[in-house]
Amino acid sequence: MRAMIRAAALALLAAVAVVSTVAPAAASPAEEMNTARDAFRRSDWQAAIPVLSSLLYPSPRLASEEDIYEAHLLLGMCAFEQHDRITATREFEEAIVLQRERKLGSGVFSEAAVALYEERRVALAEKYRLEAEKRALALEREKYRRLVEAMVIVEKRDYYVNFIPFGAGQFQNGQTRKGLAFATAQGVTGALSAGIWMYLVGSYGLSGSVPSEDSGTVFRLQQIEIGSGAVFLGLAAWGIVDALVHYKPTIVRKPDESLLPPDMRLKDPRTGPPDGGPGTRPGKPETPSGTTFHLAPTPLPGGAGLVMSWEF
Repeated sequence: MRAMIRAAALALLAAVAVVSTVAPAAASPAEEMNTARDAFRRSDWQAAIPVLSSLLYPSPRLASEEDIYEAHLLLGMCAFEQHDRITATREFEEAIVLQRERKLGSGVFSEAAVALYEERRVALAEKYRLEAEKRALALEREKYRRLVEAMVIVEKRDYYVNFIPFGAGQFQNGQTRKGLAFATAQGVTGALSAGIWMYLVGSYGLSGSVPSEDSGTVFRLQQIEIGSGAVFLGLAAWGIVDALVHYKPTIVRKPDESLLPPDMRLKDPRTGPPDGGPGTRPGKPETPSGTTFHLAPTPLPGGAGLVMSWEF
């Protein structure tokens, strides 16, 4: 029985030894790379291509970046010699990504293949340069946008401006339309009163000696002069009171972003850019004041006058 077991064990060992001699160990990636190099030197492109492809795809099996670069380069050269320009371009670009500044020497590869490699290297270098410039510009714009976001302007307003007629207080308070209305109304009434006064003084002198035949006309002109002057004074007083009501010694506001390039202006995420421009500050849009002013002459018993209407 023991003899039978010993014989079986010897037979198993012999079988294992036969199998080990028949099936040699698989070649390492370094050995496969040497095999591909030898095939490339012999210009055996068809033998080199599958070996190089297996070393690179689906993922590189080579240990060093230098070997991966060389494998892509050799695979591209083999594809170029096989008239597969698309694969050659792709493999050259994969190699260039690993070593962007590396150039090929003459005498090892064909001039046409080296020319294609150099063409792709220059094109990729320009692409990377433009991308780096865009990233730097985007970074600077983002820094500038954050700076503008953090900036505020503190505007000081003078108190005496409230007592200046012709809408000065309203303009200082940022009420542009109301200021225009006050300026227009006071300008018209003041100019009318002053104009009539200068006409009467120029025609009849400061003594006020008026011929009897002109007394009716002069009386009506004096009524208009006094009435328009009174309206002017009333408007001036109204403007002073209105300016004082809305007066603020200082205001804090954001810088005017209209000076920024369009792509750097902030847009309202709710409503988007207004029709008047490519962007606006987030917030509630300003409501037009709708200020209107009307001034018209009207006949009165024994003379004439002015009728004024104002809406804002």
